Amino acid sequence: MPLKNNGLNKPRLLIILNRFVIGGQAVDTLPLAYFLQKDFEILIIYGQKEKDEVEPLFLLNKYPGLHLKKISYLKRSINPLIDVFAFLSVLYTIIKFKADIVHTHGAKSGFIGRLSAWLAGVPVIIHTFHGHFFHSYFSTTISRFIARVERLIGKITTCAVALSDAQKKELVEKYKILPAAKINIIPLGFAFDELNDSVTLRDSFRNRYGLQPNDVAVGIVGRIVAVKNHSFFNKVVQDLITAPPAHPTAFFIIGDGDLKVQVQKDLQLKKISFNTSSITNENRIVFTSWLTEMYEVMNGLDIIVLTSLNEGTPLSIIEAQYFKRPVVSTNVGGVIDTMVDGKTGFLSESNDETTFAKKLRLLIENGALRWQMGNEGYKFVSAKFSKQKEVEITKKLYQILLREKRKSQQ
Repeated sequence: MPLKNNGLNKPRLLIILNRFVIGGQAVDTLPLAYFLQKDFEILIIYGQKEKDEVEPLFLLNKYPGLHLKKISYLKRSINPLIDVFAFLSVLYTIIKFKADIVHTHGAKSGFIGRLSAWLAGVPVIIHTFHGHFFHSYFSTTISRFIARVERLIGKITTCAVALSDAQKKELVEKYKILPAAKINIIPLGFAFDELNDSVTLRDSFRNRYGLQPNDVAVGIVGRIVAVKNHSFFNKVVQDLITAPPAHPTAFFIIGDGDLKVQVQKDLQLKKISFNTSSITNENRIVFTSWLTEMYEVMNGLDIIVLTSLNEGTPLSIIEAQYFKRPVVSTNVGGVIDTMVDGKTGFLSESNDETTFAKKLRLLIENGALRWQMGNEGYKFVSAKFSKQKEVEITKKLYQILLREKRKSQQ
């Protein structure tokens, strides 16, 4: 999309996303770009979504005036011919836009975007690690190859952004992707609306799915793919259905993905009933597919769980705590920096479904504990994950890097 020159000589910032879909990248980056517009001329480019993904068009309504450009050749799957076209399209866009800064998000767009920016002579090249593919996504051989590629592309990266201390430590010490001096920590920031109708939102969700007043609703939110480990979630559900907690419990699988059918077959093998419409006495699990009204979802649920094998900074956990919902999560990646174990929820090791189920059962049976942890979670995320703080830190980083680049060229 062509941009008008506003005559203010703002630095030109080009942001590259893997895809414009519901998830942490878009939910964080679009508001960030919106608030940076007064200081930078911004273009956001993004790739083709997967068939089971949904574009968060509500973000464009909430944050108007942003310039986005879709590059259909930029896809999640690897195809050498199509990837060449993606590279050329990104390179052409960067050159035409005359970017001063290219900031990439996501693995594939990060590689193509940074290489294109380097060849185009962009002064400042930045990459944010929302997560990584160095384990739990592919075989050990492929994971090691990806790490080697990241080390090489890191040499032409001006700096990288990690979302948490734990993530930076992994990148520096465990995988040796970049030196510590080249990584800045900028936690995600969220610009949540103040809501006064939480009771209405809760009733709307619970009525839609047939929940009874005393039902405790547990939800897992995200793509149904291997790294999210829904098979672990199924084991926890089996434990709680086999030996029911003191309060009747309903389970919601919110999202979609390649493994949805496999996850459903696994439940059938365990003789656990489910449907896609409502909670009944016989069916205590509902697959909702993607839902865009997350304020309604979070108010309707009582506990949010995450069972991933690998995570960067999981959006669902932060959202849950903002809406005063306690969380139970596997202790992986940057999760430990997004909650306070024992205060805003519980952590469990990723291979220990017994402990996970025990902690979840404790929350299901103790409404006072849910209330206490929910309130502590709200205070924690409100202080730590401020959008205003993220905008200011990001703007300062851009300005410092541009200034240093200009000095080096003098």
